[in-house]
Amino acid sequence: MSRTSWQSLVLLALGGGLICFLLLEGAEARGFLPVPVPMISAAGPAVLAVVLLWLGRGVRRLVRQEATSMTPLGAARVVLLAKASSLVGSVLVGYFAAQVLVALDNLSAPLPREQAIAAGLALLSCLALVAVALLVEWWCRVPPDDEDDSSGVNHGASAA
Repeated sequence: MSRTSWQSLVLLALGGGLICFLLLEGAEARGFLPVPVPMISAAGPAVLAVVLLWLGRGVRRLVRQEATSMTPLGAARVVLLAKASSLVGSVLVGYFAAQVLVALDNLSAPLPREQAIAAGLALLSCLALVAVALLVEWWCRVPPDDEDDSSGVNHGASAA
């Protein structure tokens, strides 16, 4: 599996943010109430980032051949979780950025101010999730085999 490129994450964030901004502005122009962003929205990505960091440490120990309870199958699952978290986190960064931009129109009113704060906290939480996911994905790299194989066939471990 290839590493997640930062360019694809930026494109996902920008694309998701643009689409969400246009939808939110269009709904507001038609008189619909803004989509609420509760303060608890930041908790989900933050908890996932902490869990992913904890699991990633186990994979890092496995790759370094240190004592750990992590199995190779568990390591593969952690890599998939890290990749999915970086992709979904990037889209959520765009969504919450769009929510902040929409709320900036009227910060003097209490509801838009609360929306901007909640969306801003969730945005920071999603940025942390993406950063942790990229770090864990980097930790999961398997070093190349140092042994020279005379048959030309690579029997090395696949990327976790």
